[in-house]
Amino acid sequence: MGTPITTTGQLAPLLQRLRKNQGLSQAGLGQKLGLSQERISRIERFPEKVTLDQLLTVLMALDAELQVVPRHALSGKTAATGTAGGKLSGEEW
Repeated sequence: MGTPITTTGQLAPLLQRLRKNQGLSQAGLGQKLGLSQERISRIERFPEKVTLDQLLTVLMALDAELQVVPRHALSGKTAATGTAGGKLSGEEW
């Protein structure tokens, strides 16, 4: 089951949890991606500053993916608008 993400503040702890669940340190994830431990730390602290492509690359390395679903699908309610929310099921490089 995925974790609904509706604010950027929810993304940082999720990325850290995904990394730790994979048994990776920041340095270990950095090695997988060809990045420094310091860069992984910045990505985890400020995920809103990375591009979507970079976030998807990090998520792929963490064996996770980004899914976008209508909010009503998350709450079980029928939505009157076409608003979509984000659901996660990972600055320049």
